[in-house]
Amino acid sequence: MIAFWIALAVLIVAFVGGVAFVIVRALETKRAVTGLKDALGAELRRIARAGERTNDELETAQKAFARLEASLKRLGAARARIRLITEVLAEARALLTRARAFIPSK
Repeated sequence: MIAFWIALAVLIVAFVGGVAFVIVRALETKRAVTGLKDALGAELRRIARAGERTNDELETAQKAFARLEASLKRLGAARARIRLITEVLAEARALLTRARAFIPSK
């Protein structure tokens, strides 16, 4: 009969120990999940800020690209004018060279 009571006591101690073990592990898991949630939240906020900065930089780059395209158009027009002026000057020099042939030298 005493063996029954000893076995019952061991069973109760094991049950209480198991419950305590489960409770401790559950609390540790809860703390770990809370820490993970906080870390994930901070990381997601960092990623969101990086995304916002990327959007801002993209808008800035698009504006700069538009300015660059306008500058390239102006450059093309200026180069066309320079080419025209150079051709006119070359034609004028050629005409002047031909005209000098008829001007007597001293």
